[in-house]
Amino acid sequence: MRLTGYGSKWSVEQGDSVDFHVSCEGPASYRAELVKLIHGDTHPTGPGFKEEILDSPVNGTYEGRLQTIHAGSYGMVTDRGPLRVSSFTMQCWIWPTMPIKVAGYWAPGEQMIMGKWAENRGYGLFVDLEGRVCLRINDQTLTAPQPARDRAWLFVAATYDAENGGVAVYSEPQIRYALDPEAGVVESVFVEPPVHTAVPFTFAAHPVHTQPDGASRQPHGWVMTDYFNGKIDAARLCSRVLTRLEIETMKLGAAPGMDERRGLGPSAELGAAMVAAWDFGLEIPTRTIVDVGPYRLDGELVGLPSRGMTGHDWNGAQTSWSADHREYGAIHFHDDDVDDARWAVDFTLAVPDDLPSAVYAMKLTTDADDEDYVPFMVRTPLGAPQSKIAVIMSTTDYLAYANEHLASNGGSMEALMYRTPIMAPQHVFLSVHREYGYSTYDTHSDGSGVHLSSRLRPILNFRPKCDSPTMQAPWQFNADLHLIDWLTEMGYEFDVITDEDISYDGLERIESYNVLITGTHPEHKDGHYLDAIHGYKDRGGRFMYMGGDGFYWRHTFHPAYGRGEITEMRRCESGIRPWQAQPGEYYHQSDGKLGGMWRFLGRDMAAVSGTSMVAQGFDASTYFKRTPESDDPRVAWAFEGIDYGERLGDFGLVGGGAAGAEVDNVDTTLGSPPHTLLVATSAGLHTDAYLTVTELILTNSPGHTGTQNPRIRADMAFHETPHGGAVWSFSSISYCGSLSHNGYDNNISRLTGNVLDHFMRDGPLPTPDPSEIRPRGRFESTPALNYHLPEEVGG
Repeated sequence: MRLTGYGSKWSVEQGDSVDFHVSCEGPASYRAELVKLIHGDTHPTGPGFKEEILDSPVNGTYEGRLQTIHAGSYGMVTDRGPLRVSSFTMQCWIWPTMPIKVAGYWAPGEQMIMGKWAENRGYGLFVDLEGRVCLRINDQTLTAPQPARDRAWLFVAATYDAENGGVAVYSEPQIRYALDPEAGVVESVFVEPPVHTAVPFTFAAHPVHTQPDGASRQPHGWVMTDYFNGKIDAARLCSRVLTRLEIETMKLGAAPGMDERRGLGPSAELGAAMVAAWDFGLEIPTRTIVDVGPYRLDGELVGLPSRGMTGHDWNGAQTSWSADHREYGAIHFHDDDVDDARWAVDFTLAVPDDLPSAVYAMKLTTDADDEDYVPFMVRTPLGAPQSKIAVIMSTTDYLAYANEHLASNGGSMEALMYRTPIMAPQHVFLSVHREYGYSTYDTHSDGSGVHLSSRLRPILNFRPKCDSPTMQAPWQFNADLHLIDWLTEMGYEFDVITDEDISYDGLERIESYNVLITGTHPEHKDGHYLDAIHGYKDRGGRFMYMGGDGFYWRHTFHPAYGRGEITEMRRCESGIRPWQAQPGEYYHQSDGKLGGMWRFLGRDMAAVSGTSMVAQGFDASTYFKRTPESDDPRVAWAFEGIDYGERLGDFGLVGGGAAGAEVDNVDTTLGSPPHTLLVATSAGLHTDAYLTVTELILTNSPGHTGTQNPRIRADMAFHETPHGGAVWSFSSISYCGSLSHNGYDNNISRLTGNVLDHFMRDGPLPTPDPSEIRPRGRFESTPALNYHLPEEVGG
């Protein structure tokens, strides 16, 4: 993977432009070609990889150059006079997550806590290689005797007296256990005062050099090093040596305008020594760190650290930072955070006004057979659709899974998949190059969950020709190209839009289409998207849910970044989750609202698509059987040309069948409308590799695998919506992998075409027989399949 790149946009409007950033390590040059992507699956039994090379002014040869990602998050306050202290007291609370880095760690070294230091000049608090807090003034060091405890709050402070060179370091655990050594102050004398340079005052990292690099694209030209892993809270800086009582008082921060009515905070004498009192609990949805001290030494955050995190004084009474920020003054920094690769632009594509809406990519190659694709989608102008059909590319989901490390870091992957993972070259590369960042299915190197994901970096599994080690088949973007290929081969005209287009543009983006078609795995969505889809269905729109495990996790887009650039999720106390957020940290820093599953926020998945996620399994996919309800006149048109006894999708490129990977079923208790018709099911056909989702299990007990639990099945379902609309749910991630079988001449292709032809017609759909308009109880719809398996259906 010597050749990688990314685009400035994933969705670009006709007539707009998109920048491309490329790193080429080794070869002197590379070629770029604009291609239209049609089919990305290279499986030998399928149609094969399909692309169309297009003429473009950007096609050509470019000079190769290595571009580096500087992973790691930090805070930075630009150099100001008050920060150039002579005597000082620095103090803060830290919650280190890796005070000692293990041998072979990808980013070894000491860790900066706070200060103004570079190249052995200045002053700063550090965690050394043995996990001990130390003060540095120039190249002089005073170190605390005991290492910090991981994942426990530690109060640290350091003083320096310019008159006599006296220094002191405090390192005091918030909780001292019975057999812990007694924490005490250590003191010494330094012969040199701080040498002040132009470097900024920083948190969680420090500049490599004392002068900015004019050629660097890092903020203000400062390249950083010695990143800290953990939380920092209640950082203070004063311009003289404080007594211990004054240090305790400064823990409270600043309260300006003190009078008889406001007695909390520093005295006038102590207030006069205050340089800065940073309150990280303010302006959490922004990239700003706020100084409430007299000089307003506000700073900026780089690298997207975690905010809205519980501080040293959190007592559990309030679990939302937006309700009361005062106990949420901590920021969690990581040395592998990435918000923006900040690579230079290699070339810019001006998208022609007449370039059809479709899925495209810049294909990058070298003479040494290096290859990479940088995909993007072209959309039509708002309110100007050019087709009756819109395909929704699941860009939020691509971000959620961006650069996932499940094969190399997932501890139970072999047991989950019933096989040994086979990694694509992209996954092997990512297992070494941690600076490319993670997915929200990963944990940081310190073990904390990744809940923020950026597209301003190379996303190496957002590519054609890339299989997931989970299924040994296409997943997410590459799997969605199965659908793009089928639509293309069957001669349908369609526009392509993305999650972010719906989230930012709302109903106007979709209301003029006769039918919307999802991708294979629309799992991660924000509330604006769901609102728009709800409004679309209420106005007579038709919705084809082509996947499984849809509308599961709540996401938000980060307001401090551009359109769709950063997405956030928090994994709370339920749902299939590779990690769980810490207590008190379930609320998004993006908007202050509760994260987790949409189901537990009052928006059932089945209320969107008609079916609800029930199980996952990654050994093999199976097929659907029709149910008697498939002959109902309300839906019989969908099965024209298909015999009742046919196995629907007993073939496919994802697990060998149309029903598999992650599957949904009809459940009126979880939002399926009571008039839903369950027309086909895979009930009784799954293996014990299929496991019931955890949120459906209230008490651990046997019987939650595919051969034992009757709920584990993919249900194909149909229901009408107001004003002549309807929803068809295919309810399986592997479904689209069956469309191309036998040269597209198969019952899955025929069924999908029947539904699409019916849904894309102009005007309202035919109304059902008046006898169908009647009250229905929640448990009336398909009670047999909800609670047991009839022999003629279950097999």
